[in-house]
Amino acid sequence: MLEVSSIRKNKVNLADYNCPQDIEGRMLMADISSFDLEVLEEILFSPLKISIKKLVRSLGCEEEDLAPTLQKLARSGLFTIQEDSLIVDKELRKYFEFQIVRFDPDFKPDMEFLSALLRKVPIHFLPAWYAIPRTSNNIFESIVEKYLLTPQIFQRYLLDLNFADPRAGGIVSDLFSAPDFKLYSSDIIAKYNLERRDFEEIMLLLEFNFIGCVSYQKEDDHWIEVLTPFYEWHQYLRFLKSTEAPRIGPGMKVSKTRAKEFAFIEDMSSLLGAAAKKPLSLPGVEPGSALPRKTALDLAPLCALKTETKEELAFADKYLASVIQKLVLIDLAAFDKGKLTPAPGAAAWLSQSLENRALHLYRSSKNRILNPSLPTQIATDRNIREAEKSLKRVLHGDWIFFDDFVQGVMVTLSEHSVVMLKRTGKHWKYALPVYSDGEKALLKATVFEWLFETGMVATGTCSGRDCFAVTPFGRFFFEE
Repeated sequence: MLEVSSIRKNKVNLADYNCPQDIEGRMLMADISSFDLEVLEEILFSPLKISIKKLVRSLGCEEEDLAPTLQKLARSGLFTIQEDSLIVDKELRKYFEFQIVRFDPDFKPDMEFLSALLRKVPIHFLPAWYAIPRTSNNIFESIVEKYLLTPQIFQRYLLDLNFADPRAGGIVSDLFSAPDFKLYSSDIIAKYNLERRDFEEIMLLLEFNFIGCVSYQKEDDHWIEVLTPFYEWHQYLRFLKSTEAPRIGPGMKVSKTRAKEFAFIEDMSSLLGAAAKKPLSLPGVEPGSALPRKTALDLAPLCALKTETKEELAFADKYLASVIQKLVLIDLAAFDKGKLTPAPGAAAWLSQSLENRALHLYRSSKNRILNPSLPTQIATDRNIREAEKSLKRVLHGDWIFFDDFVQGVMVTLSEHSVVMLKRTGKHWKYALPVYSDGEKALLKATVFEWLFETGMVATGTCSGRDCFAVTPFGRFFFEE
C-alpha cells in the first residue's frame, strides 16, 4: 500500500485499515451510471431485506433492465440475492451511505466530511498517522490545530509533505496550479498512465493527507469524477485568486511621484550634501512643519522639483519638509536656530551606495512613519513589519491600484485580521481579515511613505487613483 515518505513525522499508511474493500467500493462508484445510482439509492434507503419485485415497482422499470445493475452492485458485497429478495449487508450499507453523498449536487467536501472520513479508520491508528498525542481529547480538533488552523500552517505542511510515489506529488502540483483548482480524474489517469486501482490508492492518500477530495458532477446522463481541494481550502484559494490586483495596462498613463527608484534617498543626499558645503538656512521652519514658500522655492532646485504650478509647489513644500524631517530623525543632520547642518555620521552615509543608504534608513532604530494621522497604537514596529508582508502578493513589479491591492491584503494587524479556520455550528470556514480605518491607513502609509522612502516601491497616480509598483530593490528585498 502507498504511504507518505518517512521524511515527515506523520505517516498515513493505507495498510492500517481495510483499504482493499474501500478501493473496491470506490472503483464501483467511479463506474456508476445514473440508473445505477438510482438503484443504489433505493437499496440504501430500503430495509435490509427487500424483494426485487418491490424494487422494480419503486424504480418504475422492468426486471430485465434492473438485472445488469444488480449484478454490478452485488460484486461489491453490498447485498446477496436469495430467491427473489436482496439481503443487504448492514456495514457495507453504512459505507455506501457515506460514499454516495459525493454525488449530491450540493456536496461540499468540507471539514465535516473529512472528519467523517477519518472515522472510517480505526481510531488507534490516527495518532500514529498524524503524530498527535494519544491522550488528545478530540483527535480531529487536534489535527485541525496542528495542520489546518491557519493558511500559513497548512502551507508549511504542504511544503514539507513528501510522497513515496512521485506520481502523487505530481498530482498535488497539478491540482494547485489548475484552473479553479479542479482536475478531472480521466485526465489524471491519462497523464500518469495509472491503473484504476493505483489511482484509487493515490486518491485515498490525498484525502487522508488533507490535499483534496474526489466528488462527482453530473453531465447529461453520466457522472464526471473530479478532484478538488477540501472545501474550506478551496474557498480560500478562490478568494486569493479573485483578489489578485489587476495590473494597470500599458495604455493607461501613470504619473509617478518621483521618477527615480531611490528618489527619496537621492533627495536626502542632495540636501545633506548641500548642507555639508554650507549650512542650509531655513528661517521660520520648525521640524515637521510645512516650509515657507520662499524656502521651498530655494530648496526645490537641489532636488530637481518643479514649482511652476500651485500643485507642484504644494507638493514640493510637503515633500521637502518630510525629507528634512527624516534627515533629522535618523541623526544624519541637526536642525538648530533655523539652520540644517550635517551630523557626524553624514559623510560616511553619503559615501555608501544608494542601496546601502536605503538600508541604513530602513534599519535605523529611530526611523518611523511620520504620518500624524496614524494612531500610535496601530503604527507599531510589529504592525509595520506585518504590513510589509502584504507586498509578497505583488512582487511582479507591475503597477497596480492601491484600492485593488488592499482588497487582497492578508496580514495580521489585530485579532480581527487573523485568518483562521473557525467552526460555526457544523460548518468550518477560514475567517477572512477585517481591517479598521486606522489599519487601512497604516497599510497605505507603509506603502506610500515607509517603503517609498527606501526605494522599495514606486508610487504615483493613474486616472485619479493612487497606484504603486514594487521596484527591483523591493523585489530583491522581499522575495524569499
